Amino acid sequence: MKRFMIVCIMFALCIGASAQDNFSFWKKDRAYAENAFSINTAGPIPSVGFQFDRQLSKKTTLSVFYGEANPVEGIDLEFNNVSYSGTFAEESSWSGMIISYRPIEALQAFRVTAGIGVGSLNGFLDDADGNSYHWNDGGAFTFTGIGYGLRPVKGLRLGADIGVIKTGGGIISTNAQTMDSASRALTLQSEFAGGWYPNLQFTAGWGF
Repeated sequence: MKRFMIVCIMFALCIGASAQDNFSFWKKDRAYAENAFSINTAGPIPSVGFQFDRQLSKKTTLSVFYGEANPVEGIDLEFNNVSYSGTFAEESSWSGMIISYRPIEALQAFRVTAGIGVGSLNGFLDDADGNSYHWNDGGAFTFTGIGYGLRPVKGLRLGADIGVIKTGGGIISTNAQTMDSASRALTLQSEFAGGWYPNLQFTAGWGF
């Protein structure tokens, strides 16, 4: 994960250096670009990823992406007077594709987006009685949202997206060290059910 983060940071620095002499992000007459390569960061799950964009038309973009989560350590939770501690989003990654469409001719930066993908989100929790719990939400997911920026132009491209991710909801497993572990696993299963995740993403890339 650390190497992945370093590669992303180096790519961002290279984009910034190249853009210094060609920065015209807000100009309306920038040249059309059929392709782009980007990096992105998202939340509330801290993550970083790569994205390649291909214009199907001047209004429609197909994006393929890969991302990895930055684990959130030191989580403390309490359900039914039982305390849990652990890590969220460890060993978690995803990939897929998104279609973006620009419906307003006079506002090309505005986009509506929809996509599908596969991934795996993991959480590891422990209670005070020595029971360990593994939460995994894996498999297919869908994404819908809106975005602003990432116009299909050459040079620096910036954008922000907000939307909702829907997954299967996840499954809790336990090492069952005590008699209470089964009921506690059911409690955690209920608390983590649903599979709805908000997503806020920022993207920087280069069109060519």
